[in-house]
Amino acid sequence: MSNLFFKKVNLAIMKNFNQSSLARFFTRFPKLLFAGLMYSIPFAVFSGIFILISFLSGFNNVILWSLGIIPAMPFYSGLVMVIRKISVEKEDVNVFKTFVQAFRENLKKSIFNGFVAYLIVACSFFAILYYGTLAQTDIVYGSVFTIYIVFSIAMLIMLFYVPLLTITYDLRLRDIYKNSLLLIFGKILRNIVALVLVVIVSFAVFLAVIYAKGAMLVVAVALSVIFYPMIATYIIVSVIAKGVQESVGYFTGDNVQYVLTEEEVQRETEAVENANSDDDYIFVNGRMIKNPAKTNTKE
Repeated sequence: MSNLFFKKVNLAIMKNFNQSSLARFFTRFPKLLFAGLMYSIPFAVFSGIFILISFLSGFNNVILWSLGIIPAMPFYSGLVMVIRKISVEKEDVNVFKTFVQAFRENLKKSIFNGFVAYLIVACSFFAILYYGTLAQTDIVYGSVFTIYIVFSIAMLIMLFYVPLLTITYDLRLRDIYKNSLLLIFGKILRNIVALVLVVIVSFAVFLAVIYAKGAMLVVAVALSVIFYPMIATYIIVSVIAKGVQESVGYFTGDNVQYVLTEEEVQRETEAVENANSDDDYIFVNGRMIKNPAKTNTKE
């Protein structure tokens, strides 16, 4: 009897593990790699073009180097959608069809998101480099440098959410960014976990590239371009997805796992009644709830 019980428990554990994001990363790796390449190749091409322009023009600066972020962002929407389907929704998707559909449906918003991401990357890099240099001689600039570091980290975490909210919910751009900013503080633990894991992967890639020599350097750079965006994005989406669903709404319907107390129901009812009619979401009870008349979820 006890053996049968433990056997059932083990089967249940294995079934849950097989459907976990970690297990699906390996079992669906070929599909994830294909989606990663569909993003990485265009990004590498766009970045290469702007880096070449910077060398030819003599203006070797991050302002030009990072311009490839803008045209590559619609491709990133496709990657995020495929990863969301595989990791979070546990679907076996047609990668090419899903990727292209997300690319088309989110093209305009993604271009704007790319421009915002470019500004954040370029300005943060320049400011940190500038104030980091000044901080070596003046303690006042050291404080400013620290503020920019914290600000840049906050903006990076915001960028974790922007693509996922863009491809998932029918939101105006201002609401995408407002909700992404709220989620920086609303889901601090998940944000820290995602950030730490991404930093670890990024540091490993950095070490692999700087210590590689000759032909191995080419191999290290190529492997980084192929695998890094997909792995980092998979980590981000897998970690923050549950928090997004708890705060904004389930990806494919209502989140029945979240049960409100009577007091929370009352607060939400009052919040809806007093809300601005133009708002897509209302922040209450530590969650963002839908304004029923304004927001739809993309399938």
